[in-house]
Amino acid sequence: MVTITVAGTAHRLVPPERGTVHLRATREARRSSDVVPFVADLHAQLSADAERYVTAGAATRWSADQVYVSTVQRYRRDSDVAETFQVAAAGVAVRFADFAALSTWVTDAGAVDGVVVDGVDWELTDDHRCEIEREVRAEAVRDAQERAATYAAALGLDVSSVDALYEPGLRPHEQPGWEGRGPFKITQMGAADHGGGPSVSLRPEPIEVSATISADFTAS
Repeated sequence: MVTITVAGTAHRLVPPERGTVHLRATREARRSSDVVPFVADLHAQLSADAERYVTAGAATRWSADQVYVSTVQRYRRDSDVAETFQVAAAGVAVRFADFAALSTWVTDAGAVDGVVVDGVDWELTDDHRCEIEREVRAEAVRDAQERAATYAAALGLDVSSVDALYEPGLRPHEQPGWEGRGPFKITQMGAADHGGGPSVSLRPEPIEVSATISADFTAS
């Protein structure tokens, strides 16, 4: 008898079904009295828009942050002299089911002075995501079985049993590189890198749902 240890992987590309838009109302000035009323009023307008989209059925939910104020130091151009400014900001997030409405709101709101579009998170519905995860896990197991059968056949043997199956991070004495990895992952394909500042993609790429397992088979 021979023990055959293999990894099984599977992935699925799924069109996103929800898009959560993140907007901020923000203003910077020397005095908080010059920024707080402006941001509070703009934030109220964004919140009212968000509620209307939910009421109309274009969005499924929305949330809003409180207005917060912070102090920043700005240096005058070509000078070592720093000046103090007050920055007020408040965020609004809306989860859209209607992507046309999402695009319209981002375009309209993004053109308003004081509004910053922080990005869009593309997602699946919770029920559909769980369904896809179950299917991908099963596909990863079948991939492992096929791999084991191929290796066994090359040795002139047949797979007689499966002795163990592990999700990543659960195999005893696992080699480095697997620690901390879950049994599956969800990746937004083509996601924008926000490191250089706000960036919005209104043409969502498919979401990749993938799974990885390892298993021990006995061949004889």
